[in-house]
Amino acid sequence: MWLGRYIERAENLARLLSVTEGFAAGDDDEAAWRSVLDTFQDEPAFKKARPKLTGINVVRWYFTDKSNPNSIISALAGARENARALRHISPIESWKHINMLYAEVADLKARQVTLPKLNQLCERVRLSCMTHQGLVDGTWYRDEAWLFHRLGSELERADQTTRLLDVKYYQLKSAGADDDAGFVPPDIVWWNSLLRSASSYHAFRRRHSLSAGPTEAAAFLLFDSDCPRSVKLSALAAADRLRELQHDYGAAPSKALTRASKDLLALLQPDGPVKPGKSLHAYLDEVQVKLNDFASALAARYFNPD
Repeated sequence: MWLGRYIERAENLARLLSVTEGFAAGDDDEAAWRSVLDTFQDEPAFKKARPKLTGINVVRWYFTDKSNPNSIISALAGARENARALRHISPIESWKHINMLYAEVADLKARQVTLPKLNQLCERVRLSCMTHQGLVDGTWYRDEAWLFHRLGSELERADQTTRLLDVKYYQLKSAGADDDAGFVPPDIVWWNSLLRSASSYHAFRRRHSLSAGPTEAAAFLLFDSDCPRSVKLSALAAADRLRELQHDYGAAPSKALTRASKDLLALLQPDGPVKPGKSLHAYLDEVQVKLNDFASALAARYFNPD
């Protein structure tokens, strides 16, 4: 399961850094980059590792710093170790690809990670992670290992999509604002960029007209069950994997896991609060809590039964 989570995490971290750089428009100051730290609640850890909050320090800490457990290199290292443990049951193509991707990022020197080169580096990571998912779907035997890999990927994707959406909360928040009235109205260009960063722009345009705005974009990434990166589709797919585990392998989910899955899906209804602002931020927090409950119940049932 963690192989899938780590690969998905690395891909989405690359998405998050890329979209933040786009919104910062080359700005290297604290205000433009604090949102990434806030999204992962990493500011205290960052301050211990880096003397100053600047864009380049944030980017390097999240890209190549092995001391940061939330960095791309740490996620790829975790994926590589999990892939090594699965070498006896996974195709050689999968192992070789992860090994090469890890080596490519590990070989990067800090001075090679710059803001002008960031989009190119992030695109390389994103495409390589997507290639891994294609290798898994195209070469892995459809047994329990494949099911748990998909479960991990789906849970991580749902979690990271909520974090990508939540970046807007921090970037719109006015100083001292404590309600939705204190938020700057979002512009459609920002949300178009966000949809592109989630590889969902063209899918969104197939469902919505050109006049659709930020509220529709947020709802699309949350609730559209045909959008590959939506939170709802990931939750539905995870529930399907649980049914497959029960039907094909007699590994029924526990009552706690079944309840966690139902609670998550109940929360992902299209009438949820999607107005960009504090209401959306609070809602995303609630979704993340439900995702954590699901992951904890999953681990308790299948990996830590004691």
